[in-house]
Amino acid sequence: MKAARFLATLLGSGLTGMLLYAAFAPIAFGPAAIAGIALLAVTTSRRRAAASFLLGWLAGFIFFALLFSWTLEATGEWLPRLALAAVEALYIGATAVGWRLIALARSRLPRARGSLASAFLSDLACAAVWVAFEQLRGEWPFGGMPWGTLAFSQGETPLLRLAPWGSTQLVGFTVVLIGLLAARAGTYLAGANLFSSSVAALLALAFFVAPVAVPAQSSAGEKITVGFAQGEVAPASAPLEWRERALGVTANLARASQAMTPGKIDLLLWPESASDIDIREDPEAREVVDGVAARLGVPILLGTQRYWEDPASGAQDGFSVSRRTNDYVVFTAQGEISGAYTKQHPVPFGEYMPYRDFFRQFSAAVDLVSVDMIPGSLPAVLDVPLGERTVRVATPICFEVAYNDISARAVREGAQLLVVPTNNASFGHSAESAQQFEMTRFRAVELGRTAIQVSTVGVSGIVEPDGVVHSTTDTWTEESRTATVGLRQGITFAAQFYELIHAGTYLLGSGVIALATYLVLVHGRKERKHQ
Repeated sequence: MKAARFLATLLGSGLTGMLLYAAFAPIAFGPAAIAGIALLAVTTSRRRAAASFLLGWLAGFIFFALLFSWTLEATGEWLPRLALAAVEALYIGATAVGWRLIALARSRLPRARGSLASAFLSDLACAAVWVAFEQLRGEWPFGGMPWGTLAFSQGETPLLRLAPWGSTQLVGFTVVLIGLLAARAGTYLAGANLFSSSVAALLALAFFVAPVAVPAQSSAGEKITVGFAQGEVAPASAPLEWRERALGVTANLARASQAMTPGKIDLLLWPESASDIDIREDPEAREVVDGVAARLGVPILLGTQRYWEDPASGAQDGFSVSRRTNDYVVFTAQGEISGAYTKQHPVPFGEYMPYRDFFRQFSAAVDLVSVDMIPGSLPAVLDVPLGERTVRVATPICFEVAYNDISARAVREGAQLLVVPTNNASFGHSAESAQQFEMTRFRAVELGRTAIQVSTVGVSGIVEPDGVVHSTTDTWTEESRTATVGLRQGITFAAQFYELIHAGTYLLGSGVIALATYLVLVHGRKERKHQ
C-alpha cells in the first residue's frame, strides 16, 4: 500500500510538470497551467517539508526539462539542458516548502482550521509566495531566467487582460490562485463537503472569467506602414566559413525585401544578427544594406555586432579575450547610421560564459561561446527619422523581451511601438521561437503597444495591444510582410509602476513567509506548554 501511494505521488508530481509544460508552446493550452498548479497543491499537501521540496523540485525539473528542449538543439548535449532544468526547479521546490509552511501555520490556529474564509486567505498567501519565487528565479543567479513564467502561457485566456494592470506578477498570481481554488474544490468534494466545494469552484471560475470585463487598450492616434523581412539561414551543417555564412544571411534578407515596393512602407525591420559582420566597419556588408535602404527610400532597423580584443580584461575575470556587443541600429535611407541600441542583458551560458574555466570541467560546450558579449547600459529605445517626424521605438533584443523592466522602461522613455528583433537559428525546429512569441504577445497587451517580432528564421509576426495576432510567418522560410500599425503614447499601470509591483511582490511574498514562520513557532511553543 505504501509503495503504491509513493508511486502515485511521484506520478502526480511528474504529471504536474507535464501539465505546466503543456501550457506553453508548442502545445500552448493555457488552462493546463491551472491544472498543473492544482495537482501540485494536491501532491504536496500534508507532506513534510523535505518531501514537499522534493516533489516540487521533481515537478519543476520535468517542466523545465521539457520546456528547455531548445538548449539541446543549441549545444548538442544533454547536460546543459538537464542542469538548467535542475537549477530552475529549485525555485518550485522552495515554493512547495513555503506552501507547506502556510498550511502548517493555518493548522496551528484552531478557529481557522475549518473556516472557508481562512482557506481562501491561505490560497492568497500561497499565490503570493509562488509569484515571489518566480520573480526571484527570473532575476538570480546571473541575471535570472524568466523563461517559463506562468503569465506568458495565458495568451489565449481571459487572464491576459490583467497584464496592463500588474504585468506577469498579477497574471501569474491569478493563475496560481485559480489552481489552488480548484484543488480545494476537489478536496472538499472528496470529503463530501458540497457547499464548500461549490464555493471554491465558483470562485475559481469567477477569477478566470472576470478579466473579460477589463477594457482593451484604446485606439492609436497615428499610424505607419511597416515592412519586415525574414530570410533563410544556412543550416549549421553547411560547409561555410563564418564570413560567407554571415554575408549570406544579409543577402537573403535583402532578397526577401525585394517583394516590397518603394513608396508603400515607411520603415523596414530586419532581425537581430541581420549582419553579424559589423556594417559600421565592413564595406561589403554595408553595401548590401545600403542598396535596400536606397531602393525603398526608408530607414532599416537591423541587428549587427561590434567585435574587439580585450586581453587585459580576459586575464582578470576568466572570460575569453574576444568581446562583442549585440547592437540594433537605425540605417537611414541616406546610408547613415543615426542611432544604435546595445543589448543590456546578454544571456549567460548562451552569449557569454561566466566562470568559463570552472564550467569547462563539466562540459566542453562552454567553448561554443567563443566570444563573450558585453552588456550595454542605455534604455532599449531607438529614435527613427520618418520624413519630418521622429518615431521612438522600443527594441528589446531577443531574450530581453522576457524581462519586465527592460520593455517597461522603454515605454516610460516614450516608445510608441515595440519591436523585438531575434535570431532563433541556433535553436533549430524547436518551440523556442514560438515560446518567445508568446512573450511578445504578452508585452503588447501589458504595455499597450503594437508589438512586432522579427526573426531570422521565424516565428515573425505582429501583435496588437488587445492580443490579436496577425501577419505571422512560418518558420525556416524566406518571407516578408507589410502592415499598417498604430503608434501609441499612453502608459499602462504595469509600465508606470513597474518598480512598485516588483518591490511589492517581494515584500508580500517574504511577509507571508515571515508571518507563517512566526505563527508556527509561537503557537508551537504554546501547544508544547499545554501538553
